[in-house]
Amino acid sequence: MNNRRDFIKNTSLSLGGATVAQHFVDGKEVHAAKQLSHHQIKAKRVIYLFMGGGPSQVDTFDYKPELKKREGQDLAKLIKIPRLSGMTSGKSSFPITPSAFNFKQHGQSGAWMSDIFPHLAKVADDISFIKSMTSTHVNHDPAITFCNSGHAFPGRPSIGSWLSYGLGATNRNLPDYMVLTSQGGYNKAQPLLSRLWSSGFLPSKHQGVKLRAAKNPVLHLHHPAGLNEKEELNFLNLRNQLDRELYKETHDPEVLTRINQYEMAYRMQASVPEVTDTPEPESTYKLYGEDARKPGTFAANCVLARRM
Repeated sequence: MNNRRDFIKNTSLSLGGATVAQHFVDGKEVHAAKQLSHHQIKAKRVIYLFMGGGPSQVDTFDYKPELKKREGQDLAKLIKIPRLSGMTSGKSSFPITPSAFNFKQHGQSGAWMSDIFPHLAKVADDISFIKSMTSTHVNHDPAITFCNSGHAFPGRPSIGSWLSYGLGATNRNLPDYMVLTSQGGYNKAQPLLSRLWSSGFLPSKHQGVKLRAAKNPVLHLHHPAGLNEKEELNFLNLRNQLDRELYKETHDPEVLTRINQYEMAYRMQASVPEVTDTPEPESTYKLYGEDARKPGTFAANCVLARRM
């Protein structure tokens, strides 16, 4: 592989090639559609929804009639080594339990879906179902780490960091990789840990930037008290000059990351309020529901992610 784009292109992290059609390299706009896929690239961004605590696949899209046939049988007697989790390690038996919901095929594709999705079933032919992914992890923490980084052990770059590293972004005024955590759920706490959007061994500039689940997703977006825009820009230029002198002495890549972060923060002062303060049309709330009006909810974060 000659470069990092080849790496992304030739691994499963390419997301099927549906990624950024153009990006910036050394300040120049580069079109990458022909390099990434033989299909025409239409997507300009990737929105990755990790829905911790979601329903089981056997209750949603993974139809398993054999479970119904074997209902009540002891799993420990059917397999040699039962997979024990923190919730089942003290059990003496493992009775097989089928889904409590009925399944039907929908659309021309004949996709199996349970009856808990009556509306989603109407657009079954517009959805991609990936059923080839398997894992041996049965406990929550290594499983969510695996989902977000491809490895069960912490310390590896997250999927968003790899996309930031390989593809960059089309908007220089916003971070390549933004994370929106949602309020609610068990104990009203969001289930994600900060290491799940870590850059791992990649440069820290590819770390996910967390947006707060509150009224103001990003703090300190306005100019500091007593400084106008010109004065703040002069301060930023002076600080960058000192940081670059430090980098010449230390060659520490974290110094470059700090320079980029200050410059990004300055550009975000203009772009983020424009995105977050513009009211949504009423049609949006008909699509996402009334929860989309409440900052920090899952629905509100989906709307914000779409706008960015």
